[in-house]
Amino acid sequence: MRVLGVTVLGSRLGRGTRTETAVETDPKVLGDLERMAPGQVLVAEPMARHTSFGLGGPADLFVEPTDPSTFRECSDYLTEAGVPVTLLGRGTNVLVRSGGIEGAVMTGMKAFTTLARTDVGVRAGSGVGLPRLLSFCAENGLSGLEGLSGIPGSAGGAVVTNAGSFGVSVGDRLTGVTVSKPGGSSSFIPCDELSIVYRGTGLSPEILIEGIELALDPGEPADIRAAQQETLERKWKTQPSGMRCAGCVFRNPAGGAAGKLIDEVGLKGLRVGGAVVSDLHANFILNDRGATSEDVEELIEIVRERVADAAGVTLELEIEITGRR
Repeated sequence: MRVLGVTVLGSRLGRGTRTETAVETDPKVLGDLERMAPGQVLVAEPMARHTSFGLGGPADLFVEPTDPSTFRECSDYLTEAGVPVTLLGRGTNVLVRSGGIEGAVMTGMKAFTTLARTDVGVRAGSGVGLPRLLSFCAENGLSGLEGLSGIPGSAGGAVVTNAGSFGVSVGDRLTGVTVSKPGGSSSFIPCDELSIVYRGTGLSPEILIEGIELALDPGEPADIRAAQQETLERKWKTQPSGMRCAGCVFRNPAGGAAGKLIDEVGLKGLRVGGAVVSDLHANFILNDRGATSEDVEELIEIVRERVADAAGVTLELEIEITGRR
């Protein structure tokens, strides 16, 4: 990749409020990728099309292989060529800056889509969406994930972040993951070799999750569907819907709730440009009225500063912020 030009405007936080970058892709790299994965490689693809925030500048390359072998071939090639690779799931827990992402973004949403029942539960490809996984569980009488209803991410992303809600997390049911590194073969990591903690499993960013295995309980399909619906209804009453966001922005501090702290400081409705703290749940920042990535990031910093000043608590991010400033 070769950067041809950069325009940066200042901001109150010393970051660019808008970065416009023209990137020329190495013709050989692009040509080789297009031969490996015809029709599955995009140049300067806006990340706003691939994130739940609906924000983010272009990835120099966006690679979306449709089968596992092509994914591994492209990943190995990019690594050998020295092109940075960013792995992306459904983009539901990430804020991409307006400068876009250097190198290649690779997603396995079309490559790792298997879904099957096992003797103890279910095996799912990392690209399977959680709504589809939960629907499969209900159809097959598999209980234990009902508390995850309403989380829009992928199975792989849910493991990386140990996604959860209402006291239920993926790590509670995880028995292991199938992973691979660029240039390496696939291997299975049992659950007891992972570092499962609140909102994390200790997997390195360069490790690709190809599939996950979960142990679940037998149950009546109708009861499972009813429990899933009850979870959804609870979320509809307490969390914003119908607007672009990335779910909870901050992790809950030990013994507390981030949303409650933000609310107590009086920050509901606080706005920077088109980004606003939700009036319904203060741990949600919404893309309202044409927000930019910089609006969201600046609002995040203001919230953190004010909560730290008022409550003495430094909030840690639950979402990931990535990309060029």
